Amino acid sequence: MDFNQGELDFNQPSDGTGYRKWQEELDRRKKEFESRYGIILGSRVRLTLIGEDTPLEGIITLASQKPPKNRAALPLRLAHREFTLAQIESILRL
Repeated sequence: MDFNQGELDFNQPSDGTGYRKWQEELDRRKKEFESRYGIILGSRVRLTLIGEDTPLEGIITLASQKPPKNRAALPLRLAHREFTLAQIESILRL
């Protein structure tokens, strides 16, 4: 997912419309991503990985900007721990 916002002209007066549109677009893309992959980005979660008894808590981020060849191989990160979407047994928004 590319969040490049392009070039900004700081010499122009602004009413905040551009920033608001950018934020709305970012939120829309985040919701689409969450819906497509069934994960929660940008919020604290508790998740359990398959075969592990101790749940992990934190904020999930993408471990790579490159989209995977299949949904299950989506590389994710929580703190310093990397895993794939297929390794998640359960997830709960905190």
